[in-house]
Amino acid sequence: MDESEEQADLSNGNKKGIFWLISIFSLSSQNIFFQFYGVYARIVGVSATTLGFIMSIRNLLSGLFQGIAGRLSDKFGRKYVLFFGLFLSLVIPIPLIFYHSVWFLIFVAIIQAFSVSVVIPSWNAVLGDVTEPSYRASFIGKINSIGRIVSVTVTLVVAGIFAFIDSRYNNIITISGTAFEISWEFQYGFIFALSAFNALLCIIALFFLKETHIVSAEKKNSVPKLRVAFQDKNFVKFLIINSIFGITMSLIWPINPIILNDIFELNFAQVAIMTSSFAFFIAFTLIFAGKISDKMGRKPMIIISVCILIFFPVSMVPAILTENWWVLLLSRFVGGVGTGINFVAINAYTLDLASKDTFGSYSGLRETFYGIATFIGSFAAGFIIDALEGVYGIKITAISMSIAVTVIRIIAAVGFLFIAESLPKNKQSNLGKIISKS
Repeated sequence: MDESEEQADLSNGNKKGIFWLISIFSLSSQNIFFQFYGVYARIVGVSATTLGFIMSIRNLLSGLFQGIAGRLSDKFGRKYVLFFGLFLSLVIPIPLIFYHSVWFLIFVAIIQAFSVSVVIPSWNAVLGDVTEPSYRASFIGKINSIGRIVSVTVTLVVAGIFAFIDSRYNNIITISGTAFEISWEFQYGFIFALSAFNALLCIIALFFLKETHIVSAEKKNSVPKLRVAFQDKNFVKFLIINSIFGITMSLIWPINPIILNDIFELNFAQVAIMTSSFAFFIAFTLIFAGKISDKMGRKPMIIISVCILIFFPVSMVPAILTENWWVLLLSRFVGGVGTGINFVAINAYTLDLASKDTFGSYSGLRETFYGIATFIGSFAAGFIIDALEGVYGIKITAISMSIAVTVIRIIAAVGFLFIAESLPKNKQSNLGKIISKS
């Protein structure tokens, strides 16, 4: 912790290393799973409509129960709620190692999304418990950055090993005279096993965490405080604007794995490079985004992030036109930087508006509404992609969707100009105050 953090130690007796370990293993489990899941589903043979449905269901359920999960963590403490969500993250990837079908992929998406809906608000609330607004965004940025860097490193190491086996042995290795094929099923199965293993390590680390939110018997029997959030005008305005923008965000999500698999036909190692680069750019951005957000304020950083995210869809067009998959890294840079800034600013903004007893409720409600919004966008996008592809082909469809979504995002992003700043004025820089008044 830096000097400001040491002056306000809210860790409730926990060593700071335990927060880093939980963040590293939890983010590694989630990121490793989601980096490959969409492409894996496309390889298995799902249509764009089904892929859109899977993503929309995942988006919906990953947000739908967060309000409830967040409230439960406010009422009963963070640790037990986290344990339940992490246990689901442990068990659900394991069947994918041995079995895959369209219906089973939908089932896995539902359970995995539910586990995310339990973990995210509870963990965000933990970060709120142990921070003050003056250094909250910095801490959130650093702790999430390390987790993503670790997941990127692990993914690239695994991809490098598989790429070496492919180039040197043509995916056939011999052990004690017996030949073993390193098939795509084995490669993706190994990734899902790795995701489950990280969830297990996270559960082990969680046993050493001391509860950060001690709840009295009186508070456990209190009336639910979800209504408090709906009475907060600044939060409600932000909730609506952020959810509308979420629809425009998710419109492009189903086309991403289709571009990687159908247009560029990337192998496992290439998919790993592409998804890991996105995670790396997010991690790199988180390092400085938090510190800047603590100085400039949350609103300026949110506005900057959405201005960057506007151009993510159209940044894929040059790669599609040149038919060079390396050019697609440009879009990963744009999306990674925008997502990194947005992640830390949005989380800090939400926690700033909440009180200590409503950290989980506020974070959960934000994700609930965002989940519903992204369900609408992804579900609609799947049908649109299938309809356009049947007439114009996948390349024209991808280019058209990218341009159209960029235009729609520009319109939706205007709403963020009207949200209120959550960081106290005495904590903001002069530039931050100017932008916050815009």
